[in-house]
Amino acid sequence: MKIVNKMITTIFTDFDGTLHDSDSKFESKLDGFLGFDGKTVWHTFFFKVHREIIHTNFPEKHNDTTFHSELLFELLGKQYDKEEAKRFMQACEQAEEECWTNPSFFDETREFLQRIKDNDFKICVTTGSHAEEKARGIEKFFSGRYFDFVFDETILGYRKTDKNYYKRALIISNSNSQQTVSIGDTLSHDIFPAKSIGVMTIWVNRRNEKLSKSNNMPDHKISNLLEALDKLKLK
Repeated sequence: MKIVNKMITTIFTDFDGTLHDSDSKFESKLDGFLGFDGKTVWHTFFFKVHREIIHTNFPEKHNDTTFHSELLFELLGKQYDKEEAKRFMQACEQAEEECWTNPSFFDETREFLQRIKDNDFKICVTTGSHAEEKARGIEKFFSGRYFDFVFDETILGYRKTDKNYYKRALIISNSNSQQTVSIGDTLSHDIFPAKSIGVMTIWVNRRNEKLSKSNNMPDHKISNLLEALDKLKLK
């Protein structure tokens, strides 16, 4: 098959929460931490501490694990304990590594990747970290070759929340913003910065999150990757 939508030639696809159920890995590793279930701990840390508090108010502390941990303990109503914080970070590191060594891909991931490959799209992994490991993990798991480029913050030299991340990815992949789509589950990382430079955006809203109106609204909102194929007008 060939591309039906002639306007789009390049796919930027996120990994965590888009192709791979990364939340389940962290929830499993963090279950029982400080007496809480894993989902409570992970969602408090990642969505409230990291995304809401750090990204909004303390972007300069993006990589400050101690500050992250202190905020986590505070939100959980627990006194900060250095050894427990260390145990928390070790569990997160183990969970992150399992995302490519023992992956849990969404049911539609393989069909999604195979169909966009069959339609001759240029496919690029766009993630925050460990892009090469994540890409290799997918290709090993599904026994296929899918990706033309792999990008993360280290490779590109910019955080994924920065529009320059996407500008650099366009240059390296020899792509045009008007012919590229960014597909991902996180508005601040996958949608807003890409949309700001003219890239088409498809928000994978698996968690049924509320969306307040802004100038960088995603072009499309979907609940799974097969719906993305419909938006790309693939047969």
